Amino acid sequence: MLKLQPRSKRRSQRRLGATRQSAGASYYDVGAIPVHRVATFDSGRLSKLLAGVLLVALIGVFYILFASPMFYVSQLEVYGNTITSSSEVHQAADLEGVSIFWVDPETVRARIEALPYVKRAEVQVRLPAQVSITIEERIPHLVWQSVHDDKVWWIDTEGIALVPRGILEGALVVKDENAQPLVQEAGQRLSPSILASIRALHALLPDLREMTYQTSWGIGFRTGEGWPVYLGDEDQMEFKLAILRELRRRMIEQGATPRYIDVRFPPEARFQVEH
Repeated sequence: MLKLQPRSKRRSQRRLGATRQSAGASYYDVGAIPVHRVATFDSGRLSKLLAGVLLVALIGVFYILFASPMFYVSQLEVYGNTITSSSEVHQAADLEGVSIFWVDPETVRARIEALPYVKRAEVQVRLPAQVSITIEERIPHLVWQSVHDDKVWWIDTEGIALVPRGILEGALVVKDENAQPLVQEAGQRLSPSILASIRALHALLPDLREMTYQTSWGIGFRTGEGWPVYLGDEDQMEFKLAILRELRRRMIEQGATPRYIDVRFPPEARFQVEH
């Protein structure tokens, strides 16, 4: 059988629940509480400031490096030159008034080595504005003279023709008897076989001061009597000279005067005697 609670008790319970609900939900007026802003650290602005300071500092450093007179080349140190003058080297280097930071040693070296008597060059650059150039020159060791036009060249150990500078004291003279001179311009290189023939003959006759050369006859010289001798190339040079000595002895004994003596192809010897 269903029992009903008294009405007054249910009302009391509802009032109690309402009281608990209002007690659990408290409300505050936030706008009434004062709010204070706290200053924070701005790292982005500081980074920009530091970057600006660094940029200004770098501009100042570059200005000092590239504008200061202490970094501009005012003189060169040249070593190893005897035939080439220092003024030639200075002019070829073309560095006066140039910032040391714009000096390219390889470019300068190429310009120096273009000089006729410079074989090799080394360029060293040091701060604040020091440039030193050490050169190895071409050393002439014989004089090449064209009989056709009297043109004279100096020849270095590699066979390079050079424009003479003064007098080459005590040098061996080779007279070019070709109708068309063999050497036409400075910088031209003689054939290695010609140089080898000259060296071979000079090694066996060190007191000989003058030789001759013709393309068809090769290297040669004139005896003390003035007789032309043709030896060809350096092959069997000692044997050729032995044949020449014996042939010359016989001609002197016989009182013969040859127009020339050809010992290019030993053991044969050819000559033509004047009548």
